[in-house]
Amino acid sequence: MKRFGAVVASVVLTLGLASCGDGAGSGGEAGKIRVALGDIESVETLALFIALERVRDRGTEVELIELADEDLANQAVVGGQADVGLGAPYALIQGSNAPLRIFCQLQAARFFPVVDKAAYPDWQSMDGETFTVHSRGSTTEALAEIVEKDEGIEFGDISYVEGAEVRATALLRGNVKATVLDIPNKNYVMGQSPGTFHVLPVRDTQASDEVLFANTEWLEANEESTQVLLEEILEVWRSINQDPNFVQEERERLDLLTDLPQDLESELLPYYEQASEEGLFTPDCGGEPAARDDFEFYALAGQLEGDPSDLQVEDFWDLEPMEQAVSTVDEAGDKG
Repeated sequence: MKRFGAVVASVVLTLGLASCGDGAGSGGEAGKIRVALGDIESVETLALFIALERVRDRGTEVELIELADEDLANQAVVGGQADVGLGAPYALIQGSNAPLRIFCQLQAARFFPVVDKAAYPDWQSMDGETFTVHSRGSTTEALAEIVEKDEGIEFGDISYVEGAEVRATALLRGNVKATVLDIPNKNYVMGQSPGTFHVLPVRDTQASDEVLFANTEWLEANEESTQVLLEEILEVWRSINQDPNFVQEERERLDLLTDLPQDLESELLPYYEQASEEGLFTPDCGGEPAARDDFEFYALAGQLEGDPSDLQVEDFWDLEPMEQAVSTVDEAGDKG
């Protein structure tokens, strides 16, 4: 049984991240996937947990390493303490010597700047004010940097608070007045305190919120495990897009998030319904079009250097695993 809001794994204390370097990704066991997650168990991560349970059902061992934030999760993959990471590691890939490659887009970015309506009627009133995001190097931080450029403002401070649920609670309690929330927590805040908050506008984007990435040596040595992981993610993502009730059914079957608070319980199905409508879950891993969108977004945010049109997909992505998995899942669907 999975625990909601699980305590961050004690492995944080022993990873030895300062030793990141040669041989990253080579410490994993055959037929086992160590997944680094820089987030908490939540409504938003439930789909991933369903996919990982289905991977286990197919005989591939999965170890979930929960860390305090995305940066620690990224460094765990670089240092070889984890095999697969989730996030948006473009700056990490470009700025490090570690041979990391993205091999699937999980979700496109769908975030909402939710602010105190009385304090901040527009973006101009946020000039010099504090804006709270998820973590360093995250998509939410990139969004904040783009807002500064688009609106011609400069935040007085960027505050980092991991977990959209935590930021939503802080917003309702008045501990923060402006932050970035995902779909369920935006809906939750608006429902809990109608008229108090509003969503400020941001540019539309198809950029990645989360991708899967790994060391190239691990990908080459674990082709079968990689395919099982991708196939189950694609199956789950497509099932959600077809019928969001699938999440609730699988949650009950697999006994996941059994202690989800009641106030978030009511947000579960609406979140996946809205996510399905907005195309949040990528049904084909994204591939080159997703990479090109990401180059534009993260270059504008200052997390990638160089002209986006000059960046090469193969320097950041390994397309072969996803192409094989998409073909397998497509063929299975045709036969079904």
